[in-house]
Amino acid sequence: MASATGNPATVASINAINFGTSASPCSSVLGNVTTIATTPWTVVAQDYTAATGVTKGYVGNVSAKVTAGACVFTVTGKATATYTNSTGILAVASVSGDLAVTSATGCGTVVTTATKPTFKGNYAVKVTGTTTIPKIVGSNP
Repeated sequence: MASATGNPATVASINAINFGTSASPCSSVLGNVTTIATTPWTVVAQDYTAATGVTKGYVGNVSAKVTAGACVFTVTGKATATYTNSTGILAVASVSGDLAVTSATGCGTVVTTATKPTFKGNYAVKVTGTTTIPKIVGSNP
């Protein structure tokens, strides 16, 4: 991510994202979870508050294939998020309905196309190839 002006605007693209590691995998009631993202995803700034340096927006164009045991499903949509200039943290905290399951196989009634998944996590953001925290500022009041 680079420093950008947004309010509203697409301020970054996520070209690769990983969930968990082999040493610390994501898990569920169905077992370990493997997620393969179809990128790019976008970071969209919608509402910048200069007094706090916090931008509200979302991660858009989310598309991922999730496998948990024999259960395989696809998730698409967006995920509500905030970005804080002072810390460089992109805090993703989607709400029910942001994301949708568009297909599911081998999941029984645990995951269906009626399931409303959520995506939550804090991500430390840096300008590509540096240790610099990018800044997002608003162009609209």
